[in-house]
Amino acid sequence: MKWLVVVGIAVLLYYLLLRRPGRLSFWKLASRYPDAAFDHFVSAPCWKVFEQELPASYREIVPSSEWDGPFRLWVPKLGGGMIYVFGKRSEYESSQDQFIQEIQVSERRPN
Repeated sequence: MKWLVVVGIAVLLYYLLLRRPGRLSFWKLASRYPDAAFDHFVSAPCWKVFEQELPASYREIVPSSEWDGPFRLWVPKLGGGMIYVFGKRSEYESSQDQFIQEIQVSERRPN
């Protein structure tokens, strides 16, 4: 019986940490480069960004059946403000890949 509980906890942790919407590697880069991430979010239609606070009716704008989130990110260029980001399901994953590639290319460039 104990092994069943351990397996259940392992599956839950795997889902929460690795398989949840929004890849961890992407959000790590976004937190390292929040200004670039903000620019990326506002330039792509698969992201919806709310600056400062979520409106009371945000679920009418980004219904949970179509959008994942909210993801939160502190952005220095907005005066240290917090943004709330939603990603359009089945579309934002490719945008995450694009951002990761752009950052990796810029990190490889000599200064």
